Amino acid sequence: RNPRLEEPLPIALANTIWTDRGAVHDDLSDVADVQRWIRVVGDHVNLLPAQQKGDTVTPIAADRLVELRDAVRRLAAENCRDSRSLGESPVPDEEAAISIVNRASAMSSVWPELVRQASTSKRRHVWAGDSFVDALIAVIAQETVDLIVSPEWLQLRPCLAPGCAYFFVKDHFRREWCSAVCGNRARVARHAQRRT
Repeated sequence: RNPRLEEPLPIALANTIWTDRGAVHDDLSDVADVQRWIRVVGDHVNLLPAQQKGDTVTPIAADRLVELRDAVRRLAAENCRDSRSLGESPVPDEEAAISIVNRASAMSSVWPELVRQASTSKRRHVWAGDSFVDALIAVIAQETVDLIVSPEWLQLRPCLAPGCAYFFVKDHFRREWCSAVCGNRARVARHAQRRT
């Protein structure tokens, strides 16, 4: 499955846990899955030097990314008072999750850089180190910190459609679900409940 990158990067990472017919699935279940996810997401992150995006993901790096994902899911669930049990994070509490995010953020030498392109300013990440994977993990951790201290964090919601494990940022006052598919599923479930 392709990563859903319409949400902020930390939430896209959190949403690598998903459900289908009551079963929980993990888009990062093995090193090959993590390699695929890193390759796709790496193309969307402005992270230099770009020539090392072909780094091979080690099992240790894959475990670090999954640990960061689980920490983001715990922080999101705590923030939203998420009562869903599907896809629940194995990270025990908020304090442990914060520790994981901070450790991942400090893992690599990554810093933001301002770039002018034509008449606009853009931000890109620059890194010094051996591993693009570690740099990307650090960027996601740093973006997690930025998200948590931003107003967007207050708009974070769990998708309450039946059987969904995703989170989303409520960017419109009428938005209730992570996607139109979940909206349809929720409406069908409500309709069926009314009929019985």
